[in-house]
Amino acid sequence: MNYLVDSCIWIDFFGQKKHFKTVAKFLFNNSARVNEAILAELLPVARLRKEQQFIECITGVPVVPLWIDWAEVEDIQLRCLKAGLNKLGVLDIIIVQNAQQNNLTLFSTDKHMRLLCKEMKVKFLNG
Repeated sequence: MNYLVDSCIWIDFFGQKKHFKTVAKFLFNNSARVNEAILAELLPVARLRKEQQFIECITGVPVVPLWIDWAEVEDIQLRCLKAGLNKLGVLDIIIVQNAQQNNLTLFSTDKHMRLLCKEMKVKFLNG
């Protein structure tokens, strides 16, 4: 099984050494994945702070293709709003959609991601 590792997990992993055993296992087993959206959240700050080890590690993780189905994003946003799930970011929907498209389990600590995964029937691993 492969895991789309959300940006919040990477930040905790490198910043506070949280989720160390899990992320290390995923890296060792080559089951960790990222996408361009997650990299776009992480890399600018890392480059600004000159965190070379972080940059080398995160850019070495396999990147899954990101194809955005905008009609589906709109539909998911509407379904979530109808279900009372407000304040969901479009980027969060895109990340969960990407996990679904690539049959990945999303590894995150974000409660919005957990709710989106439930709504979209995507496997979720809580950090």
